[in-house]
Amino acid sequence: MTITTTETAVEAKTRISHAYGESTPYSLGIEEEFQLVDPDSTELLPRCEQLLDLATDADLVHIKHELMQSVVEIASSVCANTTEAAIELAGLRARVNDLARKVGCEIASSGTHPFARYADQIVTDKPRYHQIIDELRWVAQRELIYGLHVHVGIPSADEAMYVFNGIREYLPALLALSANSPFWQGELTGLQSSRSKIFDSFPRSGIPQSFESWADYESLMLRSINAGAIDDYTYVWWDVRPHPAFGTVEVRICDAQTRVEDSLAIAALVQALAAWLGSQYNSGVPQVHHPRLLLNENKWSAARYGLDGAFLDLSSDTKVATRDAVSELIERVRPMSVDLGSTVEFDHLNVMLGETGADRQIRTFEGSGSTQEVASTIASATNRSFT
Repeated sequence: MTITTTETAVEAKTRISHAYGESTPYSLGIEEEFQLVDPDSTELLPRCEQLLDLATDADLVHIKHELMQSVVEIASSVCANTTEAAIELAGLRARVNDLARKVGCEIASSGTHPFARYADQIVTDKPRYHQIIDELRWVAQRELIYGLHVHVGIPSADEAMYVFNGIREYLPALLALSANSPFWQGELTGLQSSRSKIFDSFPRSGIPQSFESWADYESLMLRSINAGAIDDYTYVWWDVRPHPAFGTVEVRICDAQTRVEDSLAIAALVQALAAWLGSQYNSGVPQVHHPRLLLNENKWSAARYGLDGAFLDLSSDTKVATRDAVSELIERVRPMSVDLGSTVEFDHLNVMLGETGADRQIRTFEGSGSTQEVASTIASATNRSFT
């Protein structure tokens, strides 16, 4: 859906409202962004257009281009749970890798490539991407990053706003668990998630403000559109955002995961969290709107230290070990994963609490001293996850 600045506010409002509410409650969709790498050198290759030229019409429903030609995205169907999504996601990874091999590359998955340079990349020849580059320049040119996005269907706009507000508190936990980008342009950054800090330079990004109601959110979007600040709400790149066209809340903070089982576990956690918040909404539980200053403090800790840092406990204003905070979240929403039928994938979170993908990358680098070895290990592990 595109909303143009030539429409009246009433026309745009009607289109946004009409598009919402067409999703199955707490269904989910998963999007993964992959690197296209040379199988021998592990350097990025700009082969997405060539790959898509070989794709069938059925493939193109699920395989998409992104800003850079060295990036390819897959998007699952709408799934009832992660058990259902597991079969499709592994199949999509295998299919896109098969297409990649036909054009001389393979997929690899992590939040950043260990040594690639953004200045060497080719922008995808699409009007939206040229517009973004023209407007944002250096900020967008650096967007050589790879994420995992999870959509959860929410049955009404008002409930979606409640879930959106509630997820804000837990975004740092999701980032800590998913941290998988310690390298940037060949350097070990000292961060567990350099991807998150790169994307934070985008306008309209990061942890968003909270809203009192769907009407307040809608009013802000319409004001931004009619003022010419944005073309439509998809130019708002928050870490979590409503997606009215899909009838979902979309969580966007997570680094891309090397192993498919890690992607599925995170998706199961996001789905269970959204369902838990939905139950709070339907029970009439009042919502606490935590200030962004404190949420961003926890996000910084997650980006810097991953699971090994400390969070502010927003209920007591004391420090708590990040790993303990994430574990507590997992246990709080675990019953929802049972109700949703996502238990197997959800249980893998217990494995993920042991170490992050960033930890594994750093360990490989410390043992080899080579970012190329890190990239090779990522590619191998990515391919093992679906074969």
